[in-house]
Formats: sequence, structure tokens, C-alpha cells
Amino acid sequence: MPKTTSSGEVPAKTTRSTRNRPTDDELLDAALSVIADVGAQRATMDMIAERGGTSRVTLYAHFGSRDSLVEAVIDRELTALTEWMFAAYDKGETMAYGDRARYSVQALFEFARSQPRGFRVLLTNRDEDHDPGRRLFAALEPRIAERLRGNYAEQGDTVGAGADTLASMLLGMSLDVAYRAVIVSGAGIDAACDLAVTASLAVLRSVEVRQLHAIDESLDV
Repeated sequence: MPKTTSSGEVPAKTTRSTRNRPTDDELLDAALSVIADVGAQRATMDMIAERGGTSRVTLYAHFGSRDSLVEAVIDRELTALTEWMFAAYDKGETMAYGDRARYSVQALFEFARSQPRGFRVLLTNRDEDHDPGRRLFAALEPRIAERLRGNYAEQGDTVGAGADTLASMLLGMSLDVAYRAVIVSGAGIDAACDLAVTASLAVLRSVEVRQLHAIDESLDV
């Protein structure tokens, strides 16, 4: 039986307002902004709470710890870039070999243009616990290697580990150009992209299948 007041009225039920309660994505956006500015190691819960217009209590309630929050930011941005690149790879499947390579590199730099903070966080926060750069390689390199093997197969050649090596080299060049030119030096994205495209196409033209076979054969010794 509900309790009543002295006048016999049932008191109104109190509910906790959720009008201004931030969502996980809003908190992650605030954390991303701070990490992009000062780096993952220097980002504090106080900084993130202030940037997000919230409290440390709310951040801990949502994510449990500072490290878990940082990891959640990296996971989200890594997923975004991986899905972006996979979509570009899918779209490029019907293109000619050189056009497909060009389009893939351009897609990477277009992500840097549209998501500059996320791109910066993925390329600049490299430590032993969670290196997003290594995780990015682990996500994208197998897909690139698969595409390379398919191209060589169309020419009647079978390539094994050599394709993995070539894929790593191509991806590494584009990421290194993006990091050094765009993030470190502040160069224009179009100019950096043009350099990365030129370098990638030059490698694809210059590498001979016998060199990839030599890598494969050296593993059988």
C-alpha cells in the first residue's frame, strides 16, 4: 500500500532526469578531442570531463577507468578506418589494377581529411600496451595481400608470403607519408596523397614476381 502525506495525498514519484545525460559516443568524442591534442599518455579524466562538459564520476560510471576509456576511443576510430578502407577495397574490385591501387591510397588520405582527429590518434599513439598502428596493419595488410595474390593469379603466378611482404611495404609507405607529411609537418593532404600514390605505383611497376617468389622460396630452405 503506497504511503500518504499528512493530508492523505500520495506523493508524486520522483524519477532521475536523463535530459542532459551524455551518451557513450558524446563522451568518446570528448576523449578523442583531448587525446588528439595531448596524446593518450597525457590525457586525464579531468581534461576529458572538462572538454565534454561532464564529470569524472560520469566518465568512470560509463567506462570504468581511464585506460578503458582510451582503449574505447582507439577501438572506435580503428573500426571506423578499417570499415572505410574495406569499403574502398570493395568498390575498387572492378577497377583496373593501377586505378585500384590509386583509389585505395586516395581513400586513406580522404579518411585523414574527413576524420583528422581519429587519424591522428591512430598514427601518433604508439606504446607497448595498445599500438593502434600495429593493429591497423593487422586489419588491413591481409586484405591488401589477398588482392595482390589475386592479381598475380590472373597473370598465372602463385605468390605466397611475398604478397604479405609487398602488402606491408605498400601500406607502410602510405601511412608513413601521412604521418610525416600531414601530422608531423602539417603538409597539405592532397600533396601528401599525390606523393604516396606515385610511390605506390612505382613500387608495383618495379617489383618483379621473381623477387616475390624468391621470398617464398627462401622460407622453404
